[in-house]
Amino acid sequence: MNYQPPDQNIPLDAWDLLSPQLTEKRRDRMLATAANRTQFVRLAIQDVHQPHNVSACIRSAEAFGVQSVDVVTLKGKFSTSTVARGVDEWVDIYRHDSVDQCIRHLHDSGYIVAAAFPHGQAVALEDLPIDKPIAVVFGNEHEGLALEWREKADLCFTIPMYGIVESLNISVSAAITLHSLTSRIRKAHNPQSFHLSSTDQKRLLNNWICRQIKTWPSQLPRLRTDRR
Repeated sequence: MNYQPPDQNIPLDAWDLLSPQLTEKRRDRMLATAANRTQFVRLAIQDVHQPHNVSACIRSAEAFGVQSVDVVTLKGKFSTSTVARGVDEWVDIYRHDSVDQCIRHLHDSGYIVAAAFPHGQAVALEDLPIDKPIAVVFGNEHEGLALEWREKADLCFTIPMYGIVESLNISVSAAITLHSLTSRIRKAHNPQSFHLSSTDQKRLLNNWICRQIKTWPSQLPRLRTDRR
């Protein structure tokens, strides 16, 4: 599963030229984080209205090494709270205006689409397939997912619960699911198939450094000249 950054215009030499401006500790942290990033698992959320919940979902994706998050807005607008400020610099957020658009994008990118949609044929979280790249989809806090997901997703799943409460907060559900999937896949797959390749890690680092150093368009021409 190759990494394709949203901004295809990021220079290929950005990391090499700009990273010396970082502290050694910061640079090493970014290198280690990139080495643990994955495109094998992806998170999608639909119409999550509370900014805190949106932000918590994004933070969970980042924490478990998931690089891409898809946001579907059928109602209202997408926004993140201060919880996500800084976190959204480390993940790629793709926005979609319809369920069909998101599913086409995920299928074209090679993902199985698994919707968190409880019904008789839904599989348990621990039984989700992990032999192919998978995208998990969650709906909003009150209405859940649109019915279209049930019709067009490859499968539906539920998180087994054994208490009186029959539902979990969406950000909690997303965190539990991402932890379960990434843990199972890390054990079942070799690192080469789960993590980004060295080439894709470099693309990601180029992307990250340009997000960190906003003046990169003016700096890079000078740095290239100084390097000669």
